[in-house]
Amino acid sequence: MKKLPIGIQSIKKILSNNEYVYVDKTEFIKKLIEGGAPHYFLSRPRRFGKSLFLNTMEEIFKGNKELFKGLKIYESDYSWEEYPVVYIDFSKIANRSAEKLELAIKTRLEIIARENNVSIITNDVEVALDTLIVQLSEKKNSRIVVLIDEYDKPIIDNLDELSVAEANRDILRGFFGALKGLDEQLKFTFTAGVSKFSQVSLFSGLNNLRDITMTPEFSGMLGYTEEEITKYFCEHVKDILKSNPKKYLKEENILEKIRYWYNGYRFSEGEVCVYNPFSTLNFLIDRKAKAYWYRTGTPSFLIDQLKKHASAMIPLDGTTATEEELMDINSLEEIEIKSLMYQTGYFTIKGYNSVSKRYNLGLPNEEVRSAFINSLVRNFASIINMKTSERFVKALQNYKIETLFQHLAQGFASFAYQVFSDAKEVTYQGMLLSMLYGMGFDPISERATNLGRIDVVLDIPKITYILELKLDNNPEVALEQIRQKEYFKPYTHKGKEIAIIGASFSSEKRNISTWKGELLSEEGKFVRALV
Repeated sequence: MKKLPIGIQSIKKILSNNEYVYVDKTEFIKKLIEGGAPHYFLSRPRRFGKSLFLNTMEEIFKGNKELFKGLKIYESDYSWEEYPVVYIDFSKIANRSAEKLELAIKTRLEIIARENNVSIITNDVEVALDTLIVQLSEKKNSRIVVLIDEYDKPIIDNLDELSVAEANRDILRGFFGALKGLDEQLKFTFTAGVSKFSQVSLFSGLNNLRDITMTPEFSGMLGYTEEEITKYFCEHVKDILKSNPKKYLKEENILEKIRYWYNGYRFSEGEVCVYNPFSTLNFLIDRKAKAYWYRTGTPSFLIDQLKKHASAMIPLDGTTATEEELMDINSLEEIEIKSLMYQTGYFTIKGYNSVSKRYNLGLPNEEVRSAFINSLVRNFASIINMKTSERFVKALQNYKIETLFQHLAQGFASFAYQVFSDAKEVTYQGMLLSMLYGMGFDPISERATNLGRIDVVLDIPKITYILELKLDNNPEVALEQIRQKEYFKPYTHKGKEIAIIGASFSSEKRNISTWKGELLSEEGKFVRALV
């Protein structure tokens, strides 16, 4: 069984000894190179495979055909012409001031020049880039390929200090402007980043740039499609099953869990949906569903912007936007929250209305839903001493359900009302889960049974609590669903009582409106109502 390439951004390392799984994306690179538009831009969330994709592109342009033996581009009619490549990764370039950024870019260009035995004698970044490309083209008697990764890092790293962000933006504007005058020497350029700052004149010089961020034919270019998951990772899924003590689990159960937690990203009006590659690989290694991508660090600029513009908070599900609203950041001073959350991967496309030309947006999956809402709890809810699990465990041990729901109601009341605007049931469920985590519990979400999914399971000493949640409905409906689908069955005969709870959220009150519960014996027989 091949290794999983977590964190590896070198295609040579992945392919050289056939040690690692590689999800073949080379057909997209062939399509880009032969597509007729020589200058491309792509925005994708962090850790979505941009750097590996650019490195793969670099090796293809260098003509390393044998490295790709067995892959789609190798088997195709691609010509394998060799071109010099200028690769600049802005994540490795100092940016905390305009002076440091200018010096770091110039140093990087000088390194590339020395590697190719050409010289740059200037302190001007634009002149240095121009000199490098022209001399390299003349020396190699070839047109040049320019690949730029994390182009926006000098801006987004400094949104907390706008004067630096603006000064860095001006340097980048000049840098990209210099590329426009080099069209005769350039074969191909590809610029990638998280965000698109088009309306702050960053790309004003590159009016021939093709933005493929929301182009349907490239929507599966990064991330893993459903087909790719089953094709490339089937052995790893089977290996998880072998080592799992729950013998009733099937392959589809594992795939469904990965799907629920990490699928859901759509980058166009088309139907292609992709999984988060970083989290999927981590799940296959750890064999546990966790917020891997989220835990690598929520961009501080996103939380800062949300806190800064809390009055403009938008609903977590059900909001809409045009393509221009999603892709164009108009001002560094007040960034549109919708576009920022979409571009950073916390919102995704849920649907498209061809009449209004508006995209429906929402949280993509359980990883983002649970982790982001938990972040909202920490950053926006004025909840004091949330983590006091002993008190609540004791209350639940004594069947005092009202104590728990009263505290949760206080938590819901702490959120700005905009968070709940047009909210769906899953939004309330996610917020409930995040608060339960904050209170010290370890709730299980969407626990699958043979007849359905349990919304929340709380397993404490002596009692297992099963919660079914409804929006604007009678809690008896939720309770009846537990009874009919026998959600309690997996927890019978385990030496514990079982409490089944139906709870209703009110979209009008933006809170838990009412609940109803029953206590069952360990055999699943009715004992008494809980009040």
